[in-house]
Amino acid sequence: MVNAEVSKVLLEFEGKPLTLPAVPPSYISLDAKSGAHFLPTAHLQANATQPFAATKVLDGFVSSLNTVVDGEDVKTVYDVTLNYFQDALHRHWPGDTIGILAYNMPTDVEHLVNRLDLQAKADVVHGVGIASSTTKKAAKVPLFVPTVVSLRRLFSECLDLRAVPKKSLIRALVPCASDPSDRRFLEVLCSKEGHAVYEKYMLKQGKGFISLLKLVPSCKPTAALLVEHLPRLMPRPYSIANAYHEDGKAVVRFIFSHSASNPGITTTYLRGLHPNALVYFYFRQSTSFTYKDEELKNNIIMVGTGTGVSPYLAFLDLRAEALAKGHTIGKADLIAGFRYRDRSYLCREEIMDYIKDGVLDASYDAFSRDQDSQFKYVQDRIRQRKAQIVENLRSPDGLFYVCGDSKVLLPEITATIEKLLAESAENEETEGSKAFVDQLKKDGKYREDIWL
Repeated sequence: MVNAEVSKVLLEFEGKPLTLPAVPPSYISLDAKSGAHFLPTAHLQANATQPFAATKVLDGFVSSLNTVVDGEDVKTVYDVTLNYFQDALHRHWPGDTIGILAYNMPTDVEHLVNRLDLQAKADVVHGVGIASSTTKKAAKVPLFVPTVVSLRRLFSECLDLRAVPKKSLIRALVPCASDPSDRRFLEVLCSKEGHAVYEKYMLKQGKGFISLLKLVPSCKPTAALLVEHLPRLMPRPYSIANAYHEDGKAVVRFIFSHSASNPGITTTYLRGLHPNALVYFYFRQSTSFTYKDEELKNNIIMVGTGTGVSPYLAFLDLRAEALAKGHTIGKADLIAGFRYRDRSYLCREEIMDYIKDGVLDASYDAFSRDQDSQFKYVQDRIRQRKAQIVENLRSPDGLFYVCGDSKVLLPEITATIEKLLAESAENEETEGSKAFVDQLKKDGKYREDIWL
């Protein structure tokens, strides 16, 4: 049965000529190897170059995995602690991140194995090389694909099965579809005339490779074609939620959320872990979003929503240690936003304990979906704390941190701050405020957590 979306597209383009790109040349060979061959037990990308890496890939063991937020109309949030025993030769700072090597969802891997009729070959060791017959110039095996691998582990650990397919991949899939309707749909997607369809059904809906395969059931590409076209399964970055302690154990804590309606590859993998499970991770290079020993005397304001609060737990951990050692620390205020007070307030007791102990001076919260909430968004709290925030921004000792959605939240907060600065100067023109905030960012006084 033809999918309703596919039928609609086929009807729209019935009888219309299409301009197709050339079929990309094939260049990868995947051949079963004879004899005994053993694959490494570690993640197949453990020895590959990692993006923005400050260390090698390390072995982390789950010492705790707790559900800290759960309930109706909220994402489930998990709090994870990893112990590691290798010397990372690295000190991480509050605001730093780790990269976790992911695994594709087993259901996706099995779907692909079954679709390509590879059940009998999935666990056979194959050699990956360049096909002798290729016409592709300077052909190379992707650096993230081992030269010896089983197909099941190739699909699980190396290739991003949920990446939105590029048109070159879709064009390469056309000859792999035996059904004329499936072929025509693929042709429309990769054609010049079907660009709007490609944008609507693939880009805007975020349909990944597995989703596309389900729309064209007769399409059975080779595993070699997937190596040629699918991108790397990239490591996922997470903010570190604890400070580094010179005299403590090698521990890293992070917090993540999982959406049941739109599950992510890495979060699905992580939430299924059990105590002592092995996780491959590495420390990423520091960005400007850090909080170091020499800044403990600065007055700081921290703004975050949802799991965007988690890096500030590392800030507070560092402050708590400094206070316990008798050091002087500056003031620290937290402005935090969640959906509901009763079921999505992340690490509330921990935050309240920091206030009680004098580590955190105050926490100002906002709840976007509580009917009786006076403050719906962190922007509302920022406006309420206008005088203090403007003073902090203008002070040579003030630091302002923002962590959250970089596409929506960060620009909205910047706009709010610019308006408050303009109002404080009794000047309706905001151009001067924009320039001032831009300079604050350049000077490292206004720090945003932007993923690299």
